[in-house]
Amino acid sequence: MSTLWTPEGEHRVPRESADKPPSGPPPAADEGGVYGTADEGEGGAFAGELDIDPETGLPIDPRTGEPFDPEELAAMQEQLREAQEQLVSVPAAEIVQNHMMGLFELAALHLRRDPPDLAEARLPIDALGLLVDNLADQLPAGDTLQGALQQIRLAYVEIHKRQTAAE
Repeated sequence: MSTLWTPEGEHRVPRESADKPPSGPPPAADEGGVYGTADEGEGGAFAGELDIDPETGLPIDPRTGEPFDPEELAAMQEQLREAQEQLVSVPAAEIVQNHMMGLFELAALHLRRDPPDLAEARLPIDALGLLVDNLADQLPAGDTLQGALQQIRLAYVEIHKRQTAAE
């Protein structure tokens, strides 16, 4: 079973034929935002491919091959809920800006390689450009992001010119 994330939440996607539409509605989230339950099989509350122990109904820990300890399972679910609460306590604009700067940093890493990897730098630069062009006016650091985009584009062009001249 795979999962698909949408703004409405994570939905389980069966591995059936691509031509066959999914059957039934997606599972509902419990109050903590966790989808499915351990006794549903095929991963239950975990967005992954965990097997279920037929005797206990608990997911099997892939590290040990044994069912998860119920207390450990409850602790992990609580940690997940806490992480989700922390995430939603931060304004979405801050998280989006952080991811945009992550694209900048990814492009810079590829440009700093020896030799620079222009092909790999291009995608995060283009993605950052799309986001800046469409969202900068909605973000508190929009001007900073526009400046960062200009800098990384200039760096790309300069490195491209040097590589072309060296050939």
